[in-house]
Amino acid sequence: MELIAENFDDTINKILFLAAVVSIIIGVIQHGFPDGMLEGTSILIALTIIIVVNSGNNYISERRLADLVSLSDKQDVAVYRGSTDAITIDGSQLVVGDLIHFEAGMKVPADCIMVEGQDVATIEGELTGEPDNMDKVYVDENNYNEGATGTMMAKSLLCSGFGKAIVMAVGPNTVAGVITEKTQQAPEPTLLQEKLETIANKIGNVGMLVAVLTLIG
Repeated sequence: MELIAENFDDTINKILFLAAVVSIIIGVIQHGFPDGMLEGTSILIALTIIIVVNSGNNYISERRLADLVSLSDKQDVAVYRGSTDAITIDGSQLVVGDLIHFEAGMKVPADCIMVEGQDVATIEGELTGEPDNMDKVYVDENNYNEGATGTMMAKSLLCSGFGKAIVMAVGPNTVAGVITEKTQQAPEPTLLQEKLETIANKIGNVGMLVAVLTLIG
């Protein structure tokens, strides 16, 4: 229903719908039922086709995007849960506090703090746009308050090294999740868009007025 309702954000579609209703009313009054409904019904059919096509295209596009995002985020992760033996689970099943094993070539599945590792470096280009390698140092009781760079961000690419890390945030609570949520918000309309919307509204108001005067006349 939301995809259908979005079509009526377009002023032209509102005008077409109103024109169809007015045409049906005037036609029935002047020519009776059902002959008087011919023109108005034709407009409604055309409007229905427009809405169905637009809604279908939007639905297909949203599904494809969702499938691509799901596929790109899907990966198996080795995790230690109450045992020295690792089990393999899908990255989407991680929870805060999990101890994971990571190695070069995989994407960091969640925001983590590295607690063990060797020659670890990540590329955070998907988050920051910077292609440079970021060297990581595991955090322990000796360096935790000295600015050790042991933070590993979700969706970063591990370009070298291996080790273990504790999950600190997952899903929409990660830095990548917050960025994704903000970028998916509707952008503010530009000055040109606002002016075009004003013109369209004025045209719509004039159309409504003409339709009312025609009905009264």
